[in-house]
Formats: sequence, C-alpha cells, structure tokens
Amino acid sequence: MSKRTSQIICAGQLKGAKLKIKAVKNDGLQEYATIINRGTVAQPMSGWVLASLRGQTFYLFPDDLMFEPGMIVKVQSGQQEPKNTNNDWGIWKKLLWTIDQVWNNHSDTAILFDAHGLEIDRHSYPHERVVGSSANHRKVLIRNDDGFEIVNESLRRAKKATRKQSGVLADQPSND
Repeated sequence: MSKRTSQIICAGQLKGAKLKIKAVKNDGLQEYATIINRGTVAQPMSGWVLASLRGQTFYLFPDDLMFEPGMIVKVQSGQQEPKNTNNDWGIWKKLLWTIDQVWNNHSDTAILFDAHGLEIDRHSYPHERVVGSSANHRKVLIRNDDGFEIVNESLRRAKKATRKQSGVLADQPSND
C-alpha cells in the first residue's frame, strides 16, 4: 500500500474560482480585509499575496489554505481582535497578518495577487478613486531578494524588454 503525501500547489486563479475583496475595515486598532470566493471551485492559496498599495505591506497566505466556494476569509491586522461575526453567509476563516497597523487611515487600496504575481482583485477605500496617478493602473507583484515589490503592469513589460535588449547586446561581438 502506497503512502499518500500532499503537495503544495501554486496556481493562478482557477477557472470557476472567483476571489473578490469584499471590504477593508480600518476602525482604530481593529483592522481587517474580507475576501470571498464567489465561484464554484476551491482555490489553493499557496503563493497568493494580499497587499496594501499605500503602505507597501504584504501578507502571504498559508500554503495549506484551500479557499472553498462561498468561503469568507478575514485577514486581521491591528491590535484588537475583530468582533465575532455572524456565520450566516458561509464558511469563515480568520487569519492573523500582524498586530501592527497596515491600512492607511485616510485611504488605501487592497490588492489580491495570485501565485504568479498577477492582480486578481482590488478594493479602494473610502471610495474607488484613491489619490495618485499610479493607483488606477493594473499592478503586478514581483518577488525579489528583499521581499515583494508592486509595479505597474506596463512598467514590468518595459523592464523585460530592456533586459532582453541588454542580453542581445551583451551576446554580440565587440568591434575592438
């Protein structure tokens, strides 16, 4: 009889899964982001990241989290535990990000990135338009030696093109 082992799956959003940031609550020392799977398929969350655009802070979801259809996840930050919530809407899961304050008091944008660093969803508060010209561009999450960096999707393409050109030029013989 063979022994079963589990394997961590890092994937983009699966067809049939539909993850949405429902709300960001910033209430004094109590903060949390609420995310829901409105789809019909479970989504493995290994490699997925929730980010604060203004604060450039990042929450890496646990590798073993399977985001079931109808499931609601609260990612808590701040020093106070969120009040108990009614469980009428679906399966609840609370995750602790940090006891530090993450979300800007005046306005911020929460962005959900998949395991490939692609933006899946965003939620801005107190309203959809957050101050700053780069806030409206689609974002990409890049992992580097220092952790994570959020860049505009168009900037990522430009960096790739520059690296390609540099590589081509480096391979050409010199005329010395």
